[in-house]
Amino acid sequence: MKKVQSLRNAVMVSLLAGTTVVWGGTVFAQEDLQEFALDDMLVTATRTESKMVDVPVNTTVISAEKIADRHYLDVADVLKDVPGANVLDTGVGAYEKKVVLNGDERVLVLVDGKRVNIDMGTMSRASYDLNQMPDVSLIERIEVVKGHGGALYGSDAVGGVINIITKKMDHSYGKVSMGFGSHQARDAKAMYTIKEGKTGVMVAASKYKQGYHEYKDAKTDANKRWPAASTYENEKVSVKLSQELSETSNLELGYDFSKFEGVRSYSTKAKSASFSNKKTNDFYAKYDWTVNDKDQGFIQLYRNKYDYYNAGDMYETDTGFEAQQNITLSDNNRLVVGASYRKAKALNATSYTAEKSINNKAVFVSDQWEFAPSWTLDAGVRYDKHSTAGSKTTWSAGLNKKFDENSHAYFNWGQVFKAPTLDDLYYYSVMEWGSSKYENYGNPNLKPEKGDTWTIGYGTKIADKTSVNISYFQSKLEDAIDWDTTYSANESVSIARNVDKQKKNGMELSVGHELNDNWNLEASYTYIRVKNNDNGSGSGYVRDANYIPNMYRFGVRYHDDLWNADLFLRGGSGADKSAYVDSKYMTLDMSVAYKATKDLSFYAKGYNLFNKAYAESAGVNGGTYIYPAQGRRFIIGAEYTF
Repeated sequence: MKKVQSLRNAVMVSLLAGTTVVWGGTVFAQEDLQEFALDDMLVTATRTESKMVDVPVNTTVISAEKIADRHYLDVADVLKDVPGANVLDTGVGAYEKKVVLNGDERVLVLVDGKRVNIDMGTMSRASYDLNQMPDVSLIERIEVVKGHGGALYGSDAVGGVINIITKKMDHSYGKVSMGFGSHQARDAKAMYTIKEGKTGVMVAASKYKQGYHEYKDAKTDANKRWPAASTYENEKVSVKLSQELSETSNLELGYDFSKFEGVRSYSTKAKSASFSNKKTNDFYAKYDWTVNDKDQGFIQLYRNKYDYYNAGDMYETDTGFEAQQNITLSDNNRLVVGASYRKAKALNATSYTAEKSINNKAVFVSDQWEFAPSWTLDAGVRYDKHSTAGSKTTWSAGLNKKFDENSHAYFNWGQVFKAPTLDDLYYYSVMEWGSSKYENYGNPNLKPEKGDTWTIGYGTKIADKTSVNISYFQSKLEDAIDWDTTYSANESVSIARNVDKQKKNGMELSVGHELNDNWNLEASYTYIRVKNNDNGSGSGYVRDANYIPNMYRFGVRYHDDLWNADLFLRGGSGADKSAYVDSKYMTLDMSVAYKATKDLSFYAKGYNLFNKAYAESAGVNGGTYIYPAQGRRFIIGAEYTF
C-alpha cells in the first residue's frame, strides 16, 4: 500500500508541476475537441451502441465539448445542467452530493460501465457520492438515462443510470488549468495522454480546495460563514493503460484514486466541528473484442476499496466480474447477453458489530428487434441471486416509433428489484451528547424493494433549429425502505423499515433553440410528486416534503471563435414549508471563456449571482435553513492545451 501511495503522490506532483513544462513549450499536438464531440450515438440505454432516435428511453448526453466550453468544476456541477436531474448539495464541501432522477435517489452510477455504488457510509437511498467521481478533464461524455434500468443493470437502477465515459487514448494531447476563487477556492487540473503505436497511456490529476463556506441567512438576510471550520479539499489521480492486442481486441488497465476530506459542523445549527475523510482506491482490467466486425464483447474485473472516517473508521471492498457479448441475429435483430458477480464486504468500527458482507450473481438477456419499418421492440430479462435478498427475475419492455432521423415516440416499462444495503441491514449506533441520545438501527430482516415503473415520451427536432423532448413517468414501489425516526424530549431513534409503498410520478419538458450561428437558448421544466404510504396511520399516501415538485432551468449562450458565455437561471417552486423556508427560489449562474490563442484560454464562473438564501437539501430550524446553499461566489482561471 505504501508503494501505491508513493506512486500516486509522484503522479500528482509531476502532473501539477508539469504546468511549468507546458509554459516552456512541448512537442505534443493540441487536443482536438471535435474528436470528442458527441454524435447521436449512446451505449447506456441498451448496453450496445445505438442511435438516440432508435431507443425507447429518456436520455440526456453531456459531451466533452460542452464540459470544456463551460469549465465545469466537477461531475455534480455538470449534472445540474441536465434536464430532470436534481442535484442535492448540502452547501458545504465535506458532505456528500447526490442526484435525484425521476424523483428517486436510487440511481446507479457507472464509470465506463463499471459500477461505483457502495453499500456503506450513507443512510439515504443514494449509495454513491458525486464528490468521488472522475475529474471532468477525463470525461468524453456523460450519458444520463432517466427511468428504470433494472433488467439490464440490476439493483440501484430505479430512478435511472448515469454512465461517465472517459476519453479514449487514440492520439497524444494534454491539458493543464489553474483557477482561483471566492472563499479561498483553488482548482488545479492536469492531464497527459500519449499514443505510441498500439499503446496508449493516460495520466491525470486534480485538486480542488476551499478554505471556508458562506451562505445567505434566510431569516436575517445576512451573509454568514458556517458556524465551524469548513475547510474542504478533493484530490484525484487516474492512470490508464490501453494496449491493442490485435485489430479486433484490446486490453485496458486502470487505477483511480480520490481523497475527499474536510472539517465542518453537522449543520448551521450545530456548532461542534466534525472531520470527514473519504478515500477510494479502484483497480480494474477490461478485455474487449469484436466478432464478425460488428459484435462487441468484453470481460471486466474490478476491485474498489473505499475508506471513510467520520466519528470512526469504516471501509468497504467491492470485487466484481462482468461479461457481455452482443450477437447479431439478422439485419433487424440483435441480442445482448451477459453475466455479473459482485461481493461487498464492509466494517464500520463504531456502527457494525463485525465485518459484514453481501454478494450478488446475475445473468441477463436483452433483445432489440426492428419488427416493422421504423418500429423497434426492446425486451429484457434478468435473474439476480442475492445473498440476503433472495432470488428475483425482472422483466422490461420498450416500444419505439421512429418517424424520421430526428423524431421518435416511445414507451417503456420495467420491474424493479432493489436489495437492502449493508447499512440498511447491519447499522448499529448509539451516541450520547450531553443530555441528548441518538440511536440508529439497521434491520437484518428487511425485504428487498420491488415494484415497476414506466415512461412515455416524444422527442423531435424542428427545421434543424429547435429540439423538443417531453416525457411522463410513473413508478410504484412495494416494501420501500426508509429510516423511520421517532423523537422524544432528548432522544431520537431511527430504524430501517419496509414502509410498505411509495409512489412517484412526474413529467419533463425540455426545449433547445438555435437563434443563429452565435446564440442558443435552452429551457426545461420538471414536475415530480413523491408520496409515501402512511404505514398504517390511516391517512393514506402522504407527500414526501423532501422533494421540491417544480424545477425550472433557462439558459442563454453566446459563442464564436473567441468567446463562450452562458447565463443560467435555475429555480424551484411548490416546496413544503415544513422542509424549506420559502416555497420557491431562483438563482443565476454564469460562465465566460475567452480563447486568447489556439492553445490558451481564460475563464470565469459565477454562482448564485443574486446571492439568494435557498437550499437544495431539505431541513429547517428556527426559521432558517439547516443546509443552505452557498452564497455568491466566483472563480477565475486559465487553461492551456497542447
